[in-house]
Amino acid sequence: MPVSSDLQQYTVADFMEWDEKKQLLLNPEFQRGSVWPPAARTYLIDTILRRLPVPKIYVRTKVDLQTKRSFREVVDGQQRLRAILDFGNDRFALGPRAQEWAGKRYSDLDPVEQERFLAYSIATDQLINASDADVLEVFSRLNSYTVPVNPPELRHAKFQGEFKWSVHEMAAEWTELWETYRVIGARDAVRLLSDSLVAEMYGIVLEGVRDGGQPKITKLYERVDKEFQRDPTEAIVNKSLRYIVDHFDDVLKQTTLSNAPHFLMLFAATAHALIGIPQGELPNRPDPGPPADPEVVRPALFEISAVLEAEEPPTGANRFKSASASSTQRIASRLVRFPVYLSAVQGRPLPW
Repeated sequence: MPVSSDLQQYTVADFMEWDEKKQLLLNPEFQRGSVWPPAARTYLIDTILRRLPVPKIYVRTKVDLQTKRSFREVVDGQQRLRAILDFGNDRFALGPRAQEWAGKRYSDLDPVEQERFLAYSIATDQLINASDADVLEVFSRLNSYTVPVNPPELRHAKFQGEFKWSVHEMAAEWTELWETYRVIGARDAVRLLSDSLVAEMYGIVLEGVRDGGQPKITKLYERVDKEFQRDPTEAIVNKSLRYIVDHFDDVLKQTTLSNAPHFLMLFAATAHALIGIPQGELPNRPDPGPPADPEVVRPALFEISAVLEAEEPPTGANRFKSASASSTQRIASRLVRFPVYLSAVQGRPLPW
């Protein structure tokens, strides 16, 4: 008999009642055990308290014809429900990511907030009396329509330390980069490629100009995620981005320097001029700062853009143009390109 799927809206209070009555099974074979770290659990509860959407849950509903009772096995969404039930039963306090609710348990919320939590609706797809084979078939079909998860999305799911959250919040704060200057397109920003670019900016501030690419970004997360100190890095990134946007708005709007690979090198040069970044994989660390008068820098940036767009660049600029058109994530390309942007930002002659 074909499996029946029934989409319903159930409240947090419904799930808590089923759990109390032993009518909710959170650990069937389809799901892993509870592995969410505290930061992820806090973020979910904060999302609920702010009435923001969460992904729907899939349950297999079985009806016992003798007892006339129904039982629900969670086949997708176990960790979300476990966090919700644990919070509703006062089993953990919210972490700092919950801002005004940090340190609070369910019992510490005021009555209005408790009602908001209990009344929150969760979209739930019920698979009625489905066999194991039916459930696997459903998920096979779902996955056939799903866009494969990309590396930034995988990192966002895997890492829950301060580095991941700082990068994610910085990307959300600098929406003008994605919306006004299109450094990362809106569709790619939704898929967290903006997080990738911001993570590379953090990497430049922390470790200098190095080899790039998604595997290298993941290694950066692995090195610094849990012990990351937010304040100094966030301050440098914000200062550098604000300097670029405030002084070179016209350059970003009128040239290709708003493209992510070029923008990243402009960011690196600006950060080095303003603050000084580590040597990274450069053979020598150039002297930091100060930036030249923006009225001097702006024509140099327009000239760099003209080289990038020229079919026949000026004598001496071929190496820079070639490096800018090749694999821009590789250190071989960045070793050529970074000094050119730094010369422009510091007001020195371009090397052609």
